[in-house]
Amino acid sequence: MKNKIGFNIIFAILALPIGMALLREFDFQTFRFRKTVLGIIYLVTFIACIFLMLKKKKTNKNN
Repeated sequence: MKNKIGFNIIFAILALPIGMALLREFDFQTFRFRKTVLGIIYLVTFIACIFLMLKKKKTNKNN
């Protein structure tokens, strides 16, 4: 069996408000975060949510 890319709805639901907060924190005129540390925390958390949302499912080969 192939490893399939899974989709975890819980991490998708978490990624949506974190992504929106990340957009609110980013200043598009200066291309910087308004509060740098908070923006970096939002970015790392958003990337982790996306990674966990699209993580491959493990399959067992017990035949």
